[in-house]
Order: sequence, then structure tokens, then C-alpha cells
Amino acid sequence: MKRSRARYWKVLLYSLLVVLLISVTGMALGSDQGSLTIIEPDGKPGQGCPLEHTSVKAEISGFVARVTVKQIFHNPQEAKIEAIYTFPLSAEGAVDEMLMKVGDRVVRGLIKRREEARRIYEQAKERGHVASLLDQERPNIFTQSVANIMPGEKVEITIKYLEILPYNDGAFSFVFPMVVGPRFIPGAPTGKRGTGWAPDTSQVPDASKITPPVTPDGTRAGHDIDLTVEMDAGVAIEQIHSKLHEVEVSRQGEKRARVALKNKKEIPNKDFVLTYTVAGDKVRSGILTHKEGKEGYAAIIMIPPKRVKPEEAAPKEMIFVIDCSGSQRGKPIEKAKETMRYVIDHMNPNDTFNVIDFNQGARMLFSAAKKNTPENRNKALTYLNSLNARGGTWMGPAIETVCNTPAPENRLRIVTFMTDGYVGNDFEIISMVKRLRGKSRWFPFGTGNSVNRFLLDNMARVGGGEVEYILLDSPGEEIAKKFYTRIAAPVLTDLKLTVEGIKLEEVFPGQLSDLWDRKPLIFKAQYSAAGKGAVTIKGFAAGKPYEQTLHVTLPDKEPANASLGSLWARAKVDNLMDRDWMGIQQGKPKPEIKEKIIEVALAHGIMTQYTSFVAVEEAVVTVGGKPTRVTVPVEMPDGVSREGVFGDKEASVEASRRRPVTIGANHHWTYKAQSISKERPVRGAYVKAHPPSTVIMPQPARGAAPASLGPHGLPSQRLQEPPAKAESPREETAGIAGEAEADRVSASPAEKKAFAYQQKLAPELRVLIAKKGKVEEFSDGKVTVNDGKVRVKVWLNRMSDDLLERLKKMGLDVSYKAISAKMVIGTIAVEKLEELVKFKEVRLIEPLSIG
Repeated sequence: MKRSRARYWKVLLYSLLVVLLISVTGMALGSDQGSLTIIEPDGKPGQGCPLEHTSVKAEISGFVARVTVKQIFHNPQEAKIEAIYTFPLSAEGAVDEMLMKVGDRVVRGLIKRREEARRIYEQAKERGHVASLLDQERPNIFTQSVANIMPGEKVEITIKYLEILPYNDGAFSFVFPMVVGPRFIPGAPTGKRGTGWAPDTSQVPDASKITPPVTPDGTRAGHDIDLTVEMDAGVAIEQIHSKLHEVEVSRQGEKRARVALKNKKEIPNKDFVLTYTVAGDKVRSGILTHKEGKEGYAAIIMIPPKRVKPEEAAPKEMIFVIDCSGSQRGKPIEKAKETMRYVIDHMNPNDTFNVIDFNQGARMLFSAAKKNTPENRNKALTYLNSLNARGGTWMGPAIETVCNTPAPENRLRIVTFMTDGYVGNDFEIISMVKRLRGKSRWFPFGTGNSVNRFLLDNMARVGGGEVEYILLDSPGEEIAKKFYTRIAAPVLTDLKLTVEGIKLEEVFPGQLSDLWDRKPLIFKAQYSAAGKGAVTIKGFAAGKPYEQTLHVTLPDKEPANASLGSLWARAKVDNLMDRDWMGIQQGKPKPEIKEKIIEVALAHGIMTQYTSFVAVEEAVVTVGGKPTRVTVPVEMPDGVSREGVFGDKEASVEASRRRPVTIGANHHWTYKAQSISKERPVRGAYVKAHPPSTVIMPQPARGAAPASLGPHGLPSQRLQEPPAKAESPREETAGIAGEAEADRVSASPAEKKAFAYQQKLAPELRVLIAKKGKVEEFSDGKVTVNDGKVRVKVWLNRMSDDLLERLKKMGLDVSYKAISAKMVIGTIAVEKLEELVKFKEVRLIEPLSIG
């Protein structure tokens, strides 16, 4: 007992030192200049972040980019370490090489089955060898593990990948992602296998591997990045533009250029987005081939015709879906609203439309799509303006809400889906769109500077539409105009590919959807026999037949374009994954699919979900026992609200003051709370202050309004709109680690009732009630009172004329009502708020000015 008590005080002391150290570091250095300090398992401060620097070099030749990423890990501590770093790469890239440099020795990574690569790595780590392991968690999320880095030494990891650059209406684009944004993790916790802040769950079995810890507020991760792009476009380059970073551009003739980050130590918190235009229509259809053995590979590039406008626009049903989760708070949701306002204002006269917003649940403005009238547009714009960003990114219910509403027979349904895509169940979402969309066309809009491009690209692909990315400094009107140009009419429809005179084996993509942009159709194929023949695409342009034939030669030997084999293999793997998204998401892929993916990956030396690169330095054996594991934190993505994601700081700090504390392992520190008994009308819920800190806080009983949640289900001070349907307690709090320890607490019926009432009223409105007396004029930036009245949003359990009449008699002057969302907007005297709370039909009351 004495030992347990002594250990408790020792742990508490160390934890307080951690909190003090973070606070002092943040105050002294500021949010732009701070650095992350490692906290050892014994509570002592370490000496810095093991990832020192990342260097990126892209070499672009025509449509193909070869990207080399060098990561420099340095051990500043007095004992050897194992560094774990989760980072993004291009969602379209084929990773086909990894090198490890230890001192002067370079070890080439070997591609192995994932389980075998892990076994080799762990054995090497146990024996004291320097070793590295590269795993793919998602097509755009990777984990680099480096074991046994000795004190003061450096290990360099080089990763190489290939990708085909997008080309659209005369412009190429190259995007290098720099940070893994915080993912919303649905499902019940099942354990934890990775080093991320989230536990694995029933819906995202690998959640702990895709949620790297984020640096605390006021600090930096300590690592930076430099990037260079060498371009050989093959045709004259006109304009070059970097959308988010300052760059230095040097021209090397009309076809070549070099682009480099001006700041050689850039903070990696937003994507690098480079676009460049080329002269006129000089990019032509053509073919690239490679063959050195039995198998040959071909990439066939076919440029479609210029867009032909139809004489009359066909009527459409426009469904506008907007993500209102916590990660969208601030600039992202305002940019989404800006774009959506323009689209709503410029619909065709014969269109019908509806608006759906989602976070914890999904809500429709109208019960069914309405005609495009001034009155309906005004209702939509009023509703749009009232939306605030808070809560989790429950994307599935939004997709179901769209697809469960029957589509009209005489109209094409166009779905615009505005989101950052910060979800852990990417594969499930892609599967849902593919399975449920029917004949509708999906046009995702990625809102933010570091969005989940893998998810958004594939939502568009399986949804038969196109994707657009709205950077935070992009003019929303410009993006919206481009959208309308797209949907006025596809460039080509009813596409088919035919081959004559030659045999192409396994051509990808195998199925073609309508082409909404003037961008190349790129087919990747394998072949065995040389020969001459023709490839033809047929379709319709503005309703008229269209045909383009390309005469091709498949050589028996062609050493150039060696990258084509890797690119074909990546396309083949994508095609296989497309057959079993849900099985892969749940960690239970169909055995034949998994084995085929592994077979293709091993034969072509590329990474997949089931193959990894491993490298071991056999010549040197380190000493000093097992290495200390250090997880490299990532930056909060540029433009993403920390409070919207992880909850308001004030709530977290106050919670930490009230609760006992223990130090977690592996450089994590964890606040643990007392659980709440079943007798009290609250249940245990888990809250992140900021990774890796975890705070466990109470939430209201079922039926009461839940606390405001970020995209991981993280409560903040603010209340959010209740879910469309109740989730289980574990599902609502999924994505957060820990279990509360039992400690019974009871409350009287009166206390329970008071608590339930309190949870219905947003904290900003509780401030008014706390003033005790008539409030005539008041404004604190969150809520405004004029002439004793405040504008509010009132969320209801049901909507009826009788209830609206009762609310009116009580004193609520309703100016707007949303039937399907069961929400009204109106004004009410401050002294009437407590009376409004007592209505059993009222779920939540918010000031209209929140957010």
C-alpha cells in the first residue's frame, strides 16, 4: 500500500513537471518558434525530436514524376532509440525503392510480405542491428520505423516513388503532401497496436497507425523540409505557380525549369501545390512502352476533344452536402460556404436542389429537393449561414441520406460533397459511394490546405464525377465557375476502348466513366507479343458520336521508360482493392484478393497494404539493451482549428486540474479520470486536450444534448447539434484511448434534472443566465443581446404546428424553420431562456452567432 502511494505521488510529480515544461516552452518561444521536447518514461525531459529534416526532389519528364524523399533521423539522447514517424506521400504514387544509410554504408531495402518484413525488423532490433521498416497504412499514409539509432548518430532513409501527373485544360499539377491531418475514428475501441493517439476500433482496426501525435499548442515538431522540382515538360512551359509556398523559379530553356522552396527549412504543415501551363494544344496523344524480358508495358495517352457546349442545359437535381465537423472550424467551413453560396445562386432555372449538412449526424434542409425559386434559395442561404463547425466527421450517414432519397427519373442527380476528408474509415466511405450512388454523379470538394486527397479522388472516381480542391486562399467564385463549366455537359460520355491488330493484357482502367474535364485518358497495359495495331476510343461529345484512333507499335525490346512496370502494377493493385474495399477496411480482405495484391507487389517491387520495405545493417551490432521508442509528432495542418479538432483549451486545462494523473509509456502522458456510475445521468467519455495528452470527461445522459466534439469525438466547451440518431456510448466516444477507473458517484433527482437542463443550453447562453437579471444590451463576440433579446437556433425532437404555437406563446419569435432538420431560428427574451429549456421537445439551444 505504501509503495503504491509513493508511486502515485512520484508519478503525479513527474506529470506536473511535464505540464509545466510544455507551458513554459510555449510561453517562452511562442507558437511559431517553439520546439517539441521529448519526455522520457521516467518523467525527465529529453533532448529533441529524432526526425531532423526531410529533403524532397522531384524530377518531372512529360507526364511522369520520379520523387525522392530523404528523411534524416538523429539521436540527440544518451541512449539508443527507435524512431517512429507517420507521414504522407502521394495517393497516386507507386513506392518502389527504399535505401538506408548508416555512416558510409548504404543498405537497399527489400520488399517483403508485411508480416515477414515486421519479423525481420523486430529480430534485427533485438539483436542490436540498425534496421528500418517502411509500412503503408493507406495509399497516402506511411510509417517509417528506424531501430537502434545510437547516441549522437544519424540514419538517412531514402524513399522513391513514381506517379503520373494530372493534366487538365493545358495545365499540369504536382502535389507533395506534407502532413497527415487528424482523422475522425468511428467504432468501438478494441485495443492499440500503433503509436498514434487513437485506439484501434471495430470500424478502423488500424486507427492507432494513422493518427500520429500532434505537437501541443505553442510548440513545433522540430523537423523541417526542403523541396526542389526539376521539370522537363517536353513542350514549351508558360506559367509556373506555387499556390501555398514561396518558391524560386529558374528557367532552363522553353521546355525546362527548376523550382525550389525559397525557405529551405519550411514547416511541413501544408501541401506543396505546383501548377504549370504549357503552350496551346501541343500535348498530343501517344504511347510509351518498355520491354526488356518476357513482359512488356505500355502507357497509352489519348487527349480528348475540346469541350462542346450543349444548346440547352438539361435540368438537374443538385444536392449540396457540407461537412460541419470540428476540423472544418474557421477558414475551411467559411471557404466551403463561400463556394456553395455561388453555386446555389447560379443554378439553372429548371434545376431542383437540397442542402445536407453533417457532423455527428446528417440533416436535410428540405424533406425532398425543391424547385429553384428565389424563396427556396433564400431559405438555403439562411440555413447555410447558420451552420457551425463542431463535432465528429460521421460521413457514412451523410452518404446514406443522399442515396436513400429516390432520385428523379427525368433529372441527373449531381452531388457536391464539401469536406476535408479527415476520416479513418476511408475505404468504407469509397465502398459506400460506389455501392449506393446509382446513376448520380459525385463531385467532391476538398476544403483546406492539407486534405485527404486519396479519399476525395476516389469518391469522384467511383462516383462518376470529378474532384476539386479549394485551398484556403482560392477564390470560391473561381472554383464554383469551374464546377459549372464541368456539369454543363461532360466532354465525353459512353466511352469504350477497342484494340485491333495487337494484344494488350489487363488494361487499366478497365471501366470508363463519363469524362467531365478535358484531361487525358491514360491506359496502362501489359503485353507479351510485339506488333503493330490501333487503339480506338469511342463515345459521344455533346450528344454526337466521337471517335479517336491511335496507331501504336509494341516493340520486342525497349529499355527506356522502365517506370512503366511499377505504374502498371500500382494500377493493378488499385483495381484489386476496388473489388473489396470493405474487407480491406475491416482488416479481413478476401484471401484471393490479398494474395493477388501481394503477388503483383512482390513481382514488381512496390509497396501495398500487404507488402513492406525492410533494411538491416548486418555489419554493426549496437550495445545498450533495447532502444527507447520515440514517436515523431506532426504539425497541426495549416488552417485547421486545434480547438475544433481537440476541443477548447480552457475545458481541457480545467479538467486536468481536477483529476489525478499518471505517466503513460513510450513518451506519452495521460490524464485519467474517475468513471461515473449508472446512477448518475452522465457517462464516461474521453477527451483529447492535444495528443498525446488524453483527458477523460463526463458527457450527458442519453437523450440530453452531447458536448461539442471534434473530428475524433473529442468534447469541447461548446455544445453541438445532437446526432440524427443515437449512437452507443462507445461509438460516440470512439477514437479516444483509455478506460475510466470505477469510483461510484450519486446525485439527487433534482440535481439530475438541473444537469439535464444545463446540457440543453450552450455555454454562451448560460453566461447570460448567470448575470441574474434583465440583460438589455450585451456582446462578447460569441453572443449578442439587443433590446433584451437574443437570436437562437433551437433543435427539436419533433416538429409540429402545435409545438410551434406553444413556443410562440412562450415568447419565441420564429423567423425560420427547417422541417427535416427539426430546427427553428428565432429571437427570445433573455429571461425566457430558462423557460424554453424546460420544453421536453427541445434538444439544444444555441446562439446564432456561435462559430
